[in-house]
Amino acid sequence: MDSTGLKAVAFDMDGTLFNSFSVSYDAIREGFESFWAELGEEGPIPAWDKVKRLIGLPSYEFYPAALPESHREHWRLLHRLVGDAERRRLADGKGRCFDGVHETLDALGKRGYVLCCLTNASRRYLDAVLDGCDLRKHFRELCHLGEDPSRDKVDVLREWAAGFGGRDRIVYVGDRKADIEAAHAAGIRAVGVTWGYGSPGELAEAEAVIDRMPDLLRVLGL
Repeated sequence: MDSTGLKAVAFDMDGTLFNSFSVSYDAIREGFESFWAELGEEGPIPAWDKVKRLIGLPSYEFYPAALPESHREHWRLLHRLVGDAERRRLADGKGRCFDGVHETLDALGKRGYVLCCLTNASRRYLDAVLDGCDLRKHFRELCHLGEDPSRDKVDVLREWAAGFGGRDRIVYVGDRKADIEAAHAAGIRAVGVTWGYGSPGELAEAEAVIDRMPDLLRVLGL
């Protein structure tokens, strides 16, 4: 990938930087248990395979989709309970980034790149991950879309591209087909990562695909 003129690198969070399995499934299980207990009912707890397919959706889509149709109106309660459980685990140091994330972000920062994080997660979740995994120090731009249906990743990437001086000045790194599509809809290039939650073939349209985070430096010609 030609990185001439590149100024900024933007990253998705879950499945790209943060291994959300390290906290999320236990938190989702606990959140569902509390959810059914608060309603005074017995109900299903989704398997990880179902949860994994939903990861990447904004909160206002993720939680209704995780619930039985008969209970979707209560998704905000589930969101709060799962979020509380996630933040406890992150505060206890149970969150994990994928291998090579910190080293790669350090290397990009030292080379003068502006680093951005764009996620469909909620603000409280993003803050908990950034602080629990010592990621906040790396990023100049942060955007969370989990509670804002009026905007999507395409809108934000377009705004960032304009702010950095053009579509060739920023690249987006993500693990799902939706990340690649958002980048291209915004007119910017995309790098896909294979260690996240995407299925085989989801990353076919990316300008580059990497199997390890440090490989991003090679792709950018560093």
